[in-house]
Amino acid sequence: MNLLNDFLLIILSAIVLQNAIFTRGFGASKGSLMRTSSQKILQFGCTLTVVATLSSLLAWPVQLVLRDRLEAGVQLAARYAATLASICIVYTAVWLLTKYIFPGVHYDIRDMLSSASFNSATLGSLLIAFSGSYGLVQTVGFALGSGIGYTLAILLLCEGRRRIALSDVPRAFRGMPVMLLYAGILSLAIYGLIGHQLPT
Repeated sequence: MNLLNDFLLIILSAIVLQNAIFTRGFGASKGSLMRTSSQKILQFGCTLTVVATLSSLLAWPVQLVLRDRLEAGVQLAARYAATLASICIVYTAVWLLTKYIFPGVHYDIRDMLSSASFNSATLGSLLIAFSGSYGLVQTVGFALGSGIGYTLAILLLCEGRRRIALSDVPRAFRGMPVMLLYAGILSLAIYGLIGHQLPT
């Protein structure tokens, strides 16, 4: 029961308190912030969540071995390389699996698979989990929660963009500048929830 509680608590923490976009700025590229279709956002978010979760399952045992066998200076570089290698393996596996077994799914996600796999939110959430010395359940929960939180944040930004489009925004602030201001205000609200503590 404690394992399930830890899993759910870490997912909730990753979704709300350590949201990849609002507290760390991960994945906050123009391509992801300016998406307009809720369906495309959900597809992108599901793809990112699947890749992050599967990569955490693959990379966790490697991180455990690296932590025990390497000295601190080499360990950090090896951790980055192992995490990126696990993401590459999962990217390749998802690409091949969907292409040959699920061609309908492959057609839907082929354009966004690379940007979801090699997004800073995917890599960052895994590195945060590994630097926090989480166990397997917490690492998988954090990756799953980060993907869900990322998707919810992008959906919230999409809704904000729709509402801002109905407002009379000065010409200099239209487009990306007003979206960055909107995301900044939401980030401040998230920081208010966590009690003004900077994430570690």
